[in-house]
Amino acid sequence: MEKLLTIVVPAYNVEKYIKNCLDSLIEISVLRSLEILVVNDGSTDRTPQIAKTYENKYPYSLKVLSKENGGHGSAINYAIPRATGKYFKVIDGDDWVDKSQLPKFVELLRHTHSDMISNDFNLVDDRTMKVTKRRKAASNSYHYNREWGFAEAVMDPLVTIHSMTIRTDILQKNDIRVDEHCFYEDQEYILYPIPYCTSITFSPIPLYQYRLGRSGQSVDIKMMIKRHDQHLRVLNALFDYNNVHGSLQTYKKLYLERGIAEAVDDEYQIFLAKGNDEKNIEQMKAFDLKLREEHPGVYAACSRKSVWLLRKTQFKLFPVAAWVYSRLRG
Repeated sequence: MEKLLTIVVPAYNVEKYIKNCLDSLIEISVLRSLEILVVNDGSTDRTPQIAKTYENKYPYSLKVLSKENGGHGSAINYAIPRATGKYFKVIDGDDWVDKSQLPKFVELLRHTHSDMISNDFNLVDDRTMKVTKRRKAASNSYHYNREWGFAEAVMDPLVTIHSMTIRTDILQKNDIRVDEHCFYEDQEYILYPIPYCTSITFSPIPLYQYRLGRSGQSVDIKMMIKRHDQHLRVLNALFDYNNVHGSLQTYKKLYLERGIAEAVDDEYQIFLAKGNDEKNIEQMKAFDLKLREEHPGVYAACSRKSVWLLRKTQFKLFPVAAWVYSRLRG
């Protein structure tokens, strides 16, 4: 039976969470339509052994692929050429899906030909396990359950790794690969396919359940400061990609630059979180100047008010902004 959806589960030392993740994917009514690839990224705990019990029980749908540790991006890269499903989706080993929504999602995929699907998803507090927010895939309900081009999609929220499902052949035929041994490569994963996509469908099905508040998460600002060099590495890769695809049609170009601008906005937050240090301020100003001169489209697409306020005051408000930011962080 041809697989409709390949679900890739990057898994590194997630023995505490992997059972919950895999249990959420074992929905018997649609299981034969799924290819679940658990990519064990060199785990040193019981992650692969736990995953193997699922492979033994559901060998027609679940495989455990083990490799040396290379980071989240390397797990995605490893899975892309091995995927056989029509569509491709990443579910991190410490996250999960709403099992009750999985049949509806599979049915959606069965009846669409869009290059990309973007779903609503839930943010879930790690301590209470309660949904704290539902992230909408579309700006208004009219945009749901219809196929759109990027002239329309550029007006909606950007697709995220949690909301995104993409045709596998787009990744494979265009040799889409992301940075390895590096955090924040999800920005590459969601933006690199854009030049090759022509259509997108938005769905209100809240499939992905994204765990927030776990210690050491890459989105934690302390970890972002620690890994600042990796964030810059991804940003520079995105800038290069934007230059290579300079002749994209207008709306795709706008979408791509808007996506890169989101990563740039995070870069400014890292500078603010580092505090009122003269060297830090000069580095931020130099970054901003270079961005304006070399990537004006991305520069203009930055949307955070704090960034524009700093620019408008020629960064004179930086000490105040850094102090306010530190107070908000607690």
